[in-house]
Amino acid sequence: MKKRVFFLSLLALFFLNSCQKGDDTTAGDRITYSEQVPMLAWIGVPQGADAKQYQWLREAGFNYQLLSGYGSLRTVEDALAKSAAVGVKCLVACPEMNTDTEMAIKRLRDHPALAGYTTIDEPKMKDLDWVASLMKKYQSFDRKGISYVNLLSLDTQEKVMGASFDAYFKKATSVLPLQMLSCTFYPIVLRDGEAERRVNGLWYENLEVYSRRAKELKVPLWAFVLSASFRHTGGGGAYPDPTVADLRLQIYTNLAYGVQLLQYYTYSTPADAPHYTAPIKADGSKSASYERIKQVNQEVIALSGVFVGAQVVDVWHTGKTLPKGTKALKVPKPFKGITTGDGGAVVSHLRNGGRNYLMIVNHSCTKGLSVRIEASAGVKEVSKEARLKEVDWSEARRYEIGAGDMELFEWEGIND
Repeated sequence: MKKRVFFLSLLALFFLNSCQKGDDTTAGDRITYSEQVPMLAWIGVPQGADAKQYQWLREAGFNYQLLSGYGSLRTVEDALAKSAAVGVKCLVACPEMNTDTEMAIKRLRDHPALAGYTTIDEPKMKDLDWVASLMKKYQSFDRKGISYVNLLSLDTQEKVMGASFDAYFKKATSVLPLQMLSCTFYPIVLRDGEAERRVNGLWYENLEVYSRRAKELKVPLWAFVLSASFRHTGGGGAYPDPTVADLRLQIYTNLAYGVQLLQYYTYSTPADAPHYTAPIKADGSKSASYERIKQVNQEVIALSGVFVGAQVVDVWHTGKTLPKGTKALKVPKPFKGITTGDGGAVVSHLRNGGRNYLMIVNHSCTKGLSVRIEASAGVKEVSKEARLKEVDWSEARRYEIGAGDMELFEWEGIND
């Protein structure tokens, strides 16, 4: 509960006008919410954009953005004003943050649209000491704002990281004054010569490691959703244009591991990477992926009462072969049996207030999954509209979960 209060007070959210609001209880048979799942647009609205671009950002479901490429404090202040008008908070960076840190932070820190300050993306081992000093400097002038840092994942080559992952991760999460924990991982890839995209199995191990450490540090876990497509810089394959199934798989798996802010890379096409296909093109128009992201985000926002502030009780996996670093399913009460096909699933037990949730996420972003479930009376289905449905569990039930999708169940009370 302390973690939730800290997180929500630090990151006070704004809401879509069309979203249902409530008190995190159920009104009739619907799970309502007062806080939207935080969604951050990495490389958000570009410098100098008009109000329409900010409205598009909010309409797509984003309530946070990371400003990139802003050339002055004045342009950041302009972006904050436009963001505030649509209910979006910002992580900011500008030259004055380096040349006159105290002045810049004191001008920005009380702005209602400020979420925090970007320090560095993907620091290497040799960078950690000076990054820690920079974060402490920022925090000395603003204790509320996030000093944002995004770390490297266990999939990063040692020669790039400058140390083994274990050594890097231990130092990064010990030396840095972290207010949240984040790292880069884009799990869905399309290799050269292959017709079907695949999921990098190390993704689950990385989530296991990072979610465990976030829990130890009592800080919220942030994770990425790849929302743009581009080729690997070193060759060998590409990150494909995300389908609805790709987006669902990334989002629901992250939420299954307790992620409390979803970061979408990227929202706008980077100025130095015109080969990216992002939701917002280089000319400022929408690409086809914009509508897909908007669709899935609205689906997830409807379930905010389940996920915002949720605590992970446990996470398991099923399937013929378990992903590295994960553990086999131990069916929690009041379920009696959960059986999936060979492709397997993530099975997560979440707790939010006095309610328990079990989420089953299909491992595959290309194939459906059949699941057989036995449970005791009192376990309810939760629809994508956050409606609770009574279920007759006198016999086993079968569910067909689409590619990348999930099934969600709810029951009341505390039972470990």
